[in-house]
Amino acid sequence: MSHIQYVDELVKEYLLFRGFSQTLKAFDNDLKTEKEKGFRVDKIVDQLMQYIFTYDLTSLRELWGHLDIRLFSRLENHFTPAIRKLENAVLKMYLVNAAVNNKLDRIQEFFSKMAPELQGHSEWKEWFALPFIKNPEENPIYSAHFSRQWQDTMVVSLHNFLATIFQCMPQPTLLTIDEDTNKLKRLQEENEALRQKLNEPIKVETISDVNPGPVPQYPSMDDVMDDFYIIAQESPLMENPKTLRSLIKNIGGGSSPILNRKSATNVKKHTEPDMTSTKRTNTKGRLNSVAKTEVVAKRSISCDSRLTSTRKRDSSIDTTVERKTKEKMESTYILLSQEEYTEHKASIIQCKSNASGSYVATGDIDGVIKVWTPIPSPKTVTTFSSPVANTNKAITALDWIAKNERYFLHGDNNGIIQLHDTRDCKTLWEIQHEGSKIITLLCNPTDSTFVCSVTDFTESKLLLYDIKSMKLERILPTEQDVIALCSAFNHNGQLLITGMSNGNVLIHDFRQNEIISNFSSHSSAVIDIELINDFNNFCTRTQDGKLCQRSLNHSGKILWESKIKIENNAYHGKLFTFDQSGNYMLLCTQNGGNIYKTPPSMQTKVLELGGHKGTLCCDWSSANQSGTCITGGAEGKARVSTLLSP
Repeated sequence: MSHIQYVDELVKEYLLFRGFSQTLKAFDNDLKTEKEKGFRVDKIVDQLMQYIFTYDLTSLRELWGHLDIRLFSRLENHFTPAIRKLENAVLKMYLVNAAVNNKLDRIQEFFSKMAPELQGHSEWKEWFALPFIKNPEENPIYSAHFSRQWQDTMVVSLHNFLATIFQCMPQPTLLTIDEDTNKLKRLQEENEALRQKLNEPIKVETISDVNPGPVPQYPSMDDVMDDFYIIAQESPLMENPKTLRSLIKNIGGGSSPILNRKSATNVKKHTEPDMTSTKRTNTKGRLNSVAKTEVVAKRSISCDSRLTSTRKRDSSIDTTVERKTKEKMESTYILLSQEEYTEHKASIIQCKSNASGSYVATGDIDGVIKVWTPIPSPKTVTTFSSPVANTNKAITALDWIAKNERYFLHGDNNGIIQLHDTRDCKTLWEIQHEGSKIITLLCNPTDSTFVCSVTDFTESKLLLYDIKSMKLERILPTEQDVIALCSAFNHNGQLLITGMSNGNVLIHDFRQNEIISNFSSHSSAVIDIELINDFNNFCTRTQDGKLCQRSLNHSGKILWESKIKIENNAYHGKLFTFDQSGNYMLLCTQNGGNIYKTPPSMQTKVLELGGHKGTLCCDWSSANQSGTCITGGAEGKARVSTLLSP
């Protein structure tokens, strides 16, 4: 990531060349306020330390929360304990710094703000006594954390952890252009050198008339070179860890292209006649020498056959690479197990997993919300019910708070929005829009706000609320007499992509509070929208059953478009979602969820999850390597499918 600053300068130069002064100014402002610091680990660590030394707990928590959402949440589940351990170490260093400088008020402020999050963790049990202990550096419980060695080790561990993540992150095309260009140039130079080497005249040596003796049966040099040549074609192990597996698989395996070659047999068959014709013994047992002209002719034939063998070897290598590529393309998800959650008595129209995949919230048309654990087997944690006693109380929207997994929001047909606490099993607050309906509700991934679409069937509004204060921050601009049916945030929560009932897609910029893009996407209503995990593309689903993937960076450029006949086109919960790579899609169908390789078609269907008589919502949690797919059905059952990723 060290060349990001260079690419930033290239972008500035291009914008200046094009005369995009306003865009250049906005780009400079974004660079000044970005929290990743150009993906420079030293800058991020320095910023965290600065917040610690200046006792800025709020900024410290915001920066760590941003890193958690932007980076840590994409890691596999077994990294979670290490992340939490580093987070606790950073917070403890904050307390140690405050204690060393006799800032008792900062320590008390820390525990008053952080107590709700830390009180349930055994690791923090003894730290709540820190404000009441004199000379904590001498106490055996805290003394290790006051040592210089512990603090230096923590900073180095944090630095190495962030550096490893940045090194393994997938890079956008712009960052790899220079590397790809150099690689292509190097390959062209190597090809030209090999081509010149092949065109060089072959030197032929004569063999003197001497008794050659018995011809030892050594392995052919072509065979030896063949093995090393194929191994050399593998990409460097440090660049792709999977290469090591494929290399080990090829060595000694029954499917090895080296061990199963037919050329070894052919070489043996051709060697025996040559040896027979060369030895030609007379009646006295002496070997007759071979004429020089015959030897030269045979040497020429041998050289020709070697060149032919080289071409065959190249063809064999091409075939091997093609086969490996085909096997990689054919590898897909494997269904490990399926469970059913049957606590609902009515159709499930909302389902959503929290960030870690530990809890699932499902809502039905009777206004009942169930919070349950999907693994190892579905088990109810708590239940919430609609406070309105009528027949029109369906749960129409549901989302988890990004910064804290114990809270989630829901909206219903009666215009009610509620915030729920899953740990204490209670409702914290309620917002009422009388005579209206909540169409969609979405939490910002980086701050404590949420967006909701509210309609009273004569007027529709897209509202931005603050979760902590319950205050309406602003009304987002939309098209008149058009309903916002679905929305999705980008990775930093600054852009909101919204699908409208007239088929248009709007892109809001929260920094300027304006619509920066409005393009006609479809001829029918956009009922579901999802960002691909690279945050550069998004996919839409329309009421007439069309699926379309577009570029977010190129004004809605169509990347692919598909249409699969699906009975359910009502807009309730999520009707499709993607896996972590964005290459596979989980799609709601009449008989259950189906997994397709994108772009989806009947030919790219790789797995049928089944189990429903009408699938109304779905969710795909990729918090661990064994992905978990949740589908909610019209019969009131939720189906949990555990998958092994390719």
